Amino acid sequence: MITAYVYKRGQIKRTKLAEVKRSRAWIRVVSPNEESVKKLSDYTKIPLEEIKESLEEEERPRITSEKYIELIYRTPLIENGEVTTFPLYIYIIRNKIITIEKEPYSTLSNIQANMESKKYKFLFKKGYGYFIFYILDKINDDFLTNIDKIAANIDVYEEVTKRDLKIKDIERIYEQSVTLSFFNQALIANVEVLNSLRKGYFKQFSKKDKVLFEELYYDALQILDTEKIQREAITNLFNLQSIISSARLNVFMKKLTLIALIISIPTMISGIYGMNFVNIPLRYHPFGFYITSGVIIIITIFALFYFRKSYWTQ
Repeated sequence: MITAYVYKRGQIKRTKLAEVKRSRAWIRVVSPNEESVKKLSDYTKIPLEEIKESLEEEERPRITSEKYIELIYRTPLIENGEVTTFPLYIYIIRNKIITIEKEPYSTLSNIQANMESKKYKFLFKKGYGYFIFYILDKINDDFLTNIDKIAANIDVYEEVTKRDLKIKDIERIYEQSVTLSFFNQALIANVEVLNSLRKGYFKQFSKKDKVLFEELYYDALQILDTEKIQREAITNLFNLQSIISSARLNVFMKKLTLIALIISIPTMISGIYGMNFVNIPLRYHPFGFYITSGVIIIITIFALFYFRKSYWTQ
């Protein structure tokens, strides 16, 4: 689906792609199909195969500048309850900004909703550099928001670890670890794009725009550091859970061994008296059974008392 907004005479107006002329405009393409890609190629004069190649592959974030600027930036995406990343394609050609999303992105949907209400004129007034800055800044904010949510969950799991983590908890922690790995790859590549924007020469951007891009660059570095801290926290959480589980298993095995040793004492004595020999002590004694049972009980109590005082029950 292709939606176009033009800024003319101080007003924002929604229009068809074919009617976008020389005015400043934002063209939004969502979930592009064969027809919409062809329309876009015909309008922008960007070769059809070049657009298709970019959209069909999971392109790494980058920025290129020839007759137009092509900027690819990865954004967070919540899909079926799972958080991953997907590429956002931004083209600046003449006085037009074109964004292409394989899946609808909430920030651009919010911008579109405000433009439908004739708001957000400042995005056109302040120039294309600020428009790009605004989009990328919102993407960085989305990354940070999702990382903060993961951090809050990790804090909860750290409290649960004092007792015991369930299998579902471990699965969720693993999913969050995978999410952070995706974020790490995306953020590293995004930082490279922002570094190119702040250092490179692009005639479409002013010195003020470069200052904004430099601000974005350092923000992205901080987000990357935050993401690394949370990944380390998850790793430490897994290690802690492993140590706790091993310690609990060791204690359980000690107790099991202790029980087996204590039980083996009366078992051995009763086994001896179960042998088919004629001359067995106390065999014909009227209190033989009681004496033998008493000896078994005394030895068992002594063994239990000994083991309780030793390291076995520590």
